[in-house]
Amino acid sequence: MADPAPMLPGDASRPQIIYALVTRGPTLVLAEHAVAEGTFQQATMQILPRIEVTSEWKSYIYGDYAFHCLMEVSTGVWFVCMADRDMGRRLPFAMLSSLQESFNQWYAAPQIASASNLGMQLEFYGEIQACIEKYNAPDADRVASLSAKVRQVNDTLMDNIDKILERQDKIDVLVNRSHMLHQSAVDFRREAVAVHRRVWWRNARVLACAAVAVVL
Repeated sequence: MADPAPMLPGDASRPQIIYALVTRGPTLVLAEHAVAEGTFQQATMQILPRIEVTSEWKSYIYGDYAFHCLMEVSTGVWFVCMADRDMGRRLPFAMLSSLQESFNQWYAAPQIASASNLGMQLEFYGEIQACIEKYNAPDADRVASLSAKVRQVNDTLMDNIDKILERQDKIDVLVNRSHMLHQSAVDFRREAVAVHRRVWWRNARVLACAAVAVVL
C-alpha cells in the first residue's frame, strides 16, 4: 500500500472537515460537498464498501486523515465525512448528527428509497455545505458541546483503515487546500470587520454618554 500523500504547502492552520456526503448504502451517493479539490471522493468510495454496517459511530484513520461514519441501519442511509485526523471525533460527529437531523426533515422514506445517484444533490448540497462551515468555524467546539450525545464521543477511538483493506488495495488521498485557505482568509476578514464595527459602536456609545453628561 502506498504511503499517504503529503500535505501540500500552505495548509489551513486549523484541522478541518474536508468532505461530507450522504449515501444510501455504501455505493449510492445521494448528495455531497467538498471544501477542497482532491482524490478524497474516490478514496471515500473505495473505503465505504469495506466498512461494517453498525449503529455505532465509527471512525477510521488513514495517514493524516480520518473517515467518520454515522449509519441509520433501519433506512440504509449513511452520513460520512472526511476530516483532518487532528480534529478528533467530536466535531465531525456533531456535524454528521446535524446533517442527519436536517436530512430527515427534508426527506421521507419513499423519497430515499427511490432516489438515484446524486438524486438529491441540487436540493441538499447547500445544507451539507452549511453544516461543514458551521463546524469548521473557530467557535464550533462550543457549539458541539451543547449536544450531550456528542460530549460522550471518545476522540481517540479510531480504527486504522489498514484493518479493513486488502493487502493489494491502494488508496491515494490528496488534498489541495488552496480553496480552504481562501475561505479561511474570507472568514478572517469578515470577523475583523465585525470586530471593528462592534468597537466603533461601543466607542460611539461612550462618546454619546460623555456628551450627555457634559450637557447635564
